[in-house]
Amino acid sequence: MLTSRNFKALLLLSASLLFFHTHVRAQSGRNPQTREPLPGVQPAPAESPADNTRYEKVRVVTAEGVSNFVKLLNEQGRLGYRLEKTVGYGDPNNYRKYAAVLHLDPGHRYEYESDPMPEDTRYGDPLNYHARRGYSLAHAYALTQCRTVDTPTYPYIQDPNNTSPREELQVAGRSNVLLFMRRDGARAQAKEYRVFKGLFAMDGGQKKELQAELDAAPPGFRPVRLLFSSAGGENFYVTVVAERDLHEAAPPKVEYQLVKEVFGFEDEVNKLAAAGSRYVGGGRVQFVKVALLERQAAGGGAYTFIDDSGQGKEFDRTAAGNSYAGLLTGDLTCTSDARLFLQKLVFAHDSGGAQYKVLKIADQKLAKLNGLLPDAATSELQRHLAEGFRVRDIFYTFGLYAILEKQTEERVPQVQTSER
Repeated sequence: MLTSRNFKALLLLSASLLFFHTHVRAQSGRNPQTREPLPGVQPAPAESPADNTRYEKVRVVTAEGVSNFVKLLNEQGRLGYRLEKTVGYGDPNNYRKYAAVLHLDPGHRYEYESDPMPEDTRYGDPLNYHARRGYSLAHAYALTQCRTVDTPTYPYIQDPNNTSPREELQVAGRSNVLLFMRRDGARAQAKEYRVFKGLFAMDGGQKKELQAELDAAPPGFRPVRLLFSSAGGENFYVTVVAERDLHEAAPPKVEYQLVKEVFGFEDEVNKLAAAGSRYVGGGRVQFVKVALLERQAAGGGAYTFIDDSGQGKEFDRTAAGNSYAGLLTGDLTCTSDARLFLQKLVFAHDSGGAQYKVLKIADQKLAKLNGLLPDAATSELQRHLAEGFRVRDIFYTFGLYAILEKQTEERVPQVQTSER
């Protein structure tokens, strides 16, 4: 007999079965039929492409902290701005500042991510993790964490009862953070990375062989970054990040020579250059200088190193008749005054037919801003680019500077060290 209670239960069962059937259809991937919009309600419009005609060809952005910097890059990347050159700067005891010159690439979008570089790949391999997601390595920034330790003024006195005065010293812990870039949401892997690491002492002695690893590198891997990091005590690591283009069918085997010197560094570089080697990048930890050169069969050369504070007449005199080869990146010490310790600009002695200018983009006050630099600060840069110059490099020394180059021949890009 169908009572009112049984009738209500039957209605509930029917409603439950109807809901279950609809839910299963949705989860199976077969979408239910699209319904017409209600009268007076319009569907949300699709996102339209950015109107690039109203954007400047070049923008300069600055930010405090790498996360804020990456956020700012992504905001500009959605508008079509591609990273051209970038640098880190500022007091190591506070949040580091970052700056970038961005170039408008109409019709495309760019995404950026950052990741710390681990000392051991057992803790993850950010290079190939991001590469498998369609990213490529765009830059590497050096970081320094400073801590204070209490040490005897005369540490050579081994007496445990030594009551000589003690002093506080700041110890630098060096590490690196990586910046990655992806175009148009690419998902296919185009690059593969390998790292080659050597352990060094402050006197220049090598604890772990690096040259042998470079010699054994498979064909196609080319150095793109030279990184420096702490290894405990007075030791430090030198890491060469090498990149291989997966689209290159039969890449050649290229040999590289590592140079490490405390004294006579420039002489050693020029000795190898005279035999045909080409400078591709370098840096330093305190007074230990390290460089990487590409071995070539013929064609001797030479290099001149000048301080990064040598703008004006010294820059013009060195650049005349020569070509810019890159930076010998300085060291970010705990006593750094917002610039790098003994950073050098490197010029090759050749008649490349290029014209160079060094342009101050922002003074110290302006370089502390967060966001886009105002048009008044970038107007001169825009003018030089319209005249055919390109931004070859940027660096910081009590202000943000750009090295501009104008030439007819396209040169092979140089490997860069991590900016500090």
